[in-house]
Amino acid sequence: MKIQFSFIFILILLSCNYPDIDSVPDFKNLNITEEESIDLCKLANTDIKDLSECLNEINLNLKIE
Repeated sequence: MKIQFSFIFILILLSCNYPDIDSVPDFKNLNITEEESIDLCKLANTDIKDLSECLNEINLNLKIE
């Protein structure tokens, strides 16, 4: 019985070493590919008009670069 409590206590102590959710990066400087941009438009916009606007914006940004 003492071994089980000791094991649980050690697990609790070890679990305190994991990083917190605040340590997740913010991804502000993330570069995505054209294909990933198109997928993002398809997932975020269900309306055909919004989808076409999003895809047109991607095409304009690609022409500028």
